Amino acid sequence: MTTLERGLATSEKEQKIEVFESQQEIMKKISEIGFADYVEKLPNLSDAFDLENHKPSENFHRCICCMDERTPYGVHSAGSGILLSDKDFDAYFLKSGSDSISSHDGCGAAKIYAKKMGLDVNDSDRIAREWAEKKAKEKGVPHIHLAVEKPFHYARVCYYDGTGRFNYEGVEGLPEGFVVGRKYMSKESSLNECEVAKNIVFGSHGFGEELLNQENPFLFIAVSETKEKLEELKKELAELVGQFSAEVAVDGFVFPLNKKTTQ
Repeated sequence: MTTLERGLATSEKEQKIEVFESQQEIMKKISEIGFADYVEKLPNLSDAFDLENHKPSENFHRCICCMDERTPYGVHSAGSGILLSDKDFDAYFLKSGSDSISSHDGCGAAKIYAKKMGLDVNDSDRIAREWAEKKAKEKGVPHIHLAVEKPFHYARVCYYDGTGRFNYEGVEGLPEGFVVGRKYMSKESSLNECEVAKNIVFGSHGFGEELLNQENPFLFIAVSETKEKLEELKKELAELVGQFSAEVAVDGFVFPLNKKTTQ
């Protein structure tokens, strides 16, 4: 590693620590009272469930976006669906009523896809973009390439969305997080994406084990419209999280809030 590379690595590490520390007040509150009681205190939580508030472009109302916390728009699947089979992607597109498909640089799911297909992982940005362009053309909808602000992942949670309309951005106090679109995907595909999210945040592109630990775990947050469905989603997540260490935990909430359940 050159002196310049060491300097850049140190700079990114410092940036990660700074961002992590800036999130601690919110995450400690959640740890103390649970996610359901925490979000009950947020004044504009309903905005998180209005897709009109989360459009990557004015004309794209239900864009398929990556689960990446840096693309908080539309409906979600890892790499905009790049890890799904053609059959599962077709079902996702139909069920979600999507009107556009996006891509973005620095996509972890695209790197997994490239490796799986025997392609050059270092060329994953081009691969992701061309895959999304191809799918958009097949479906007769526009493609949009999204810019991402940070070079690393800063998610502290992964939302397991059973509503098909959740995005964290714009609601002050909601932790930044991945969004797995459970509403439109099978349990198997959804849990696979949760595992991808976990591997990313604990890897070199996320906060990693230096910052995420038993005291500061990465959270999987089930999001549902009914108490009964919430319990189903939390059980699904518990099956997956049981394979991991104590650095990962499960919580959740119901929206509308008058249907919330005790955690």
